[in-house]
Amino acid sequence: MVDDSPTVLRVIEGVLTQASYDVTCTDSGAEVLALAHKIKPHMILVDFAMPGVSGYGVCYALGSDEDLAQIPIVLMITRGDAVGTKFVHELGIIDHITKPFAPEVLLAVVEHSLKKANNPKRQVPLPAMPRTVTPTIDLSPTHARRALAALLVEEAHASMEIINALEVALSQPHVIDSLRRLVDLTNDRHSLRGELAVVPIAEVLQILSLQRQSGFLHVQSSEVEITIALERGLVRLVTGTNLAEEFLLGSVMVQEELIAPNDLGLLLNNRKGTTQRLGNQVVKLGFLTRDDLHRALRRQSSQIVYELLRWPKGIFWFEPRNELPADVLEFEFDLTIDELLMEGFRRVDEWRLIESVIPSFDGVPCRTPTSFNLSADQLTDKEQAVIAAVDGSRTVREIVQQVGTSSFDAARIIYGLVSSRLLAMQLQISPTNLENKGTIG
Repeated sequence: MVDDSPTVLRVIEGVLTQASYDVTCTDSGAEVLALAHKIKPHMILVDFAMPGVSGYGVCYALGSDEDLAQIPIVLMITRGDAVGTKFVHELGIIDHITKPFAPEVLLAVVEHSLKKANNPKRQVPLPAMPRTVTPTIDLSPTHARRALAALLVEEAHASMEIINALEVALSQPHVIDSLRRLVDLTNDRHSLRGELAVVPIAEVLQILSLQRQSGFLHVQSSEVEITIALERGLVRLVTGTNLAEEFLLGSVMVQEELIAPNDLGLLLNNRKGTTQRLGNQVVKLGFLTRDDLHRALRRQSSQIVYELLRWPKGIFWFEPRNELPADVLEFEFDLTIDELLMEGFRRVDEWRLIESVIPSFDGVPCRTPTSFNLSADQLTDKEQAVIAAVDGSRTVREIVQQVGTSSFDAARIIYGLVSSRLLAMQLQISPTNLENKGTIG
């Protein structure tokens, strides 16, 4: 598998490895030929848009090599990439898949493509999960990670054995330091605690997913606390306190165009003194159907997790439960950790690009002469709304509020307009950093 995003590689590798595939990854198109000659893979997944040697270049090089030309290729494209039929057929691409994609879609495409190429799936058995681990066991890094996932929750009393075994297997001091802090468990031997600066929240979620845990994962940074309700490793609901306005359910319903801003304002004004949940109230009053509410809650939960992946620091702790309360289970949707991480990491990568152009939400965009010559039909409705809000004095933060969409969506549009030279960024008003590595708070 070749993709220039290490985060995407890590997530996809995890999905395929859990399905018993043997995966080799590289983030450089230039390395593919050498790796393919070395390991003779049954299939190659190639990202279409990469710097340096592009996906096109990788496919062309593979097709031009007699020893590699018969290896089936699955092309990974981003929505909007033009992949013509002629291009696919000429380069021997057996299938393509559009990012972001759900894990089950990826697995279905891989399995179908392997069968199509008459190349049976390699059956690589998952390693056994030992009840105890001693430093003499020879673990590869992949086996060690799986052993860690199995033992962290179930074998808290063997924490030093885990640490010693992984020290022998991995020989990476910084990893060992992280593990020592991760295995800082409470008296309840089924509770996990740690710091995000040491163990990223994505790693914690993957452990809980792998172990099919049920309970509440709490994450706190400054005054903001996020609670993720998990049932057998699936996310059932995400809530929080002191969230930024855009992550509140009312704002999400407006973003999804499920309720008009004026109706929401009237509803909120009339809620004083009531203990009824906003979601149940809007359904009861006929503003939304039950399905609409679930759609809004699904988006709200996803948006909070996406933003949580950007938190550079904070603390987390897991509170296991045999059963979740009824007020969580009443919402008829669930989200897999893999699909959340896939889209979340894609957004993290996109945020990095956005921040290269918009380093601060206190920056002021202004229109360029080119923008005044565009007709309305050359822009999307959202792009028109953003340009209409640009007056040469409003900051990015104020434009986000004016447009009434999420920070990510608005910033992405502004980034695109700046890249197209329809907008230009003026000097920042203040040095406030885009700690939109926390728009949640």
